Amino acid sequence: MKNKKLLWSFFVVIIIVVGCGGFYRYRQVNAHPQQYGVTKEQLFHKNELVKAYHVNFIVHEAAVKKSKDVVQAKVKFHIRQTGRPFYGERKNNPNFRENMYLNNPYGTSSPSIKLYDKSHHSINPDKALAHGKQPFTIFFTIPRYSYDMRNQKLRFSFLVPTKKHYVKYSLLLE
Repeated sequence: MKNKKLLWSFFVVIIIVVGCGGFYRYRQVNAHPQQYGVTKEQLFHKNELVKAYHVNFIVHEAAVKKSKDVVQAKVKFHIRQTGRPFYGERKNNPNFRENMYLNNPYGTSSPSIKLYDKSHHSINPDKALAHGKQPFTIFFTIPRYSYDMRNQKLRFSFLVPTKKHYVKYSLLLE
């Protein structure tokens, strides 16, 4: 009987300790949540130097090819990091591709799968800024039915993080 009471007391103490630790961690994680959102969209043109927060870029070429089943876009650009990279909401993340989209308003927007360098070789986006031969080329694909349902023009969008939000830089493709 004494062993049973001791065992139950041990379990109660463990539950209280785990509960207090969980409550403490919950409060710690949710004390200052980061709210990142797009605060504005800024349109730009081909061959225009865009000077954004910690990054400069120029889109030299943008083309859209439509077929029966899919719509493909090709974007060729130069990019230069002028400050610390912060892509994908991670500090020092140089993978700018995570923030580039084929933006199909009110339809399927698509991130790119591959990034190519000047020599048309697939390049790791984490190492592109340091070791890649520019200009880079990025390809996007969306389903044709989604493209047909859009209510605004198709655009290439680059979400550039600032201190507490994003600015969406967009190039109209049509």
